[in-house]
Amino acid sequence: MRHLKSNSQKFHRTQEERKRLKLDLTRALIKAGQITTFKTRAKWFAPFFDRLVTLCKRADGDVKLQFHRLRPYLDEATSRQFIEKILPKLQTRNSGYTRVLNYKKPFSVHEKAVVTILESE
Repeated sequence: MRHLKSNSQKFHRTQEERKRLKLDLTRALIKAGQITTFKTRAKWFAPFFDRLVTLCKRADGDVKLQFHRLRPYLDEATSRQFIEKILPKLQTRNSGYTRVLNYKKPFSVHEKAVVTILESE
């Protein structure tokens, strides 16, 4: 039975630590274009990044409104990079702004977890 079980991954972290993890993954993906992480973490994070892109696309090109919507999640420099470099590439797409690619080799021999590459298109 699934009494008192959450529908999301917890990763042995508190709610505040999971929030910081999402924001750190967001910043890393914006700055580098792609990041290497575990498969479950990538699948957990991808919808959050897609929601950020959708929020900014609904602003209809109003840069001030885009900055206002990103303010709770990103600092000004990262928001500017997101708006100027990533959003123009994704304007023609309706959904699927991130790709999760399986990577064949694990981080180490002892870790059996599947590693993936998460990239913004």
